Amino acid sequence: MKAIKAAIVSGLAGLTVLGIHSGAQAQQPEGPAEAAPADPGRYPPGYGPPPGYAPPPPQGYGAPPPAPGYYYPPPRRAYRAPRYAYYPPPPPPPPTYTLERPFMLGGSLGLAGLHYHFSDGSSASDDPAAGYSLRLGFGIAPRLLFLIEANGAVASVSEAGYGLSFDQTIYDLGLQVFLTRKLFVRGGVGLGNIRAWYDGYYGDVSKTGFAMTGSVGLELLQGYNWSFELAGQAIAGFYSGENWTSYALNLGFNFF
Repeated sequence: MKAIKAAIVSGLAGLTVLGIHSGAQAQQPEGPAEAAPADPGRYPPGYGPPPGYAPPPPQGYGAPPPAPGYYYPPPRRAYRAPRYAYYPPPPPPPPTYTLERPFMLGGSLGLAGLHYHFSDGSSASDDPAAGYSLRLGFGIAPRLLFLIEANGAVASVSEAGYGLSFDQTIYDLGLQVFLTRKLFVRGGVGLGNIRAWYDGYYGDVSKTGFAMTGSVGLELLQGYNWSFELAGQAIAGFYSGENWTSYALNLGFNFF
């Protein structure tokens, strides 16, 4: 029995020594080895990286992304029409003529004839006379003007060695209407006056009465604010004991 107990104790002592020796060899490294880098994204709760430590940037992706923060979109701007690099085209040129005339001023001169009739049926005709016309117009509608006019004719004859002159002038209110672009008619009624004088001295002949006038004409040239016309005119005056008529072919100029 003593021999068996001594053998068991000796075996246990040998196993203990063998275990201690094997543990010491396992703790000693066989050769030098590199320590694995710590993963910066895995820290225990409540701990951060050591002071002064910055994780290396990812390989192949350039600079690290910016720190997260709030994004503020740019302010919206009010809409503005696009600017063109060229100027807009100029307006079309004005028309070469116009029939809508707010204002018109004109005058005419030409060849005329003066004829007078007496109450007994006799009549007389003077030598060729000069016709004249002055007018001031105001547009009241397209192609229509209201006129204030002075129209007439003057003639001279030689009688008994003296120069005798006659004239008839009518001061009237009338209208002018354009029938086409260039063709027009005029007409008016007003106060007529006849006079006669010898060599610059007025005689006894001077009468006033009712008179009327009419014209048909053509604007030969038309500009933006002017025109040149040819018109035929007739005037009839009614006075005490006699009537006077005159005819004229006048060239005139109008400004409007």
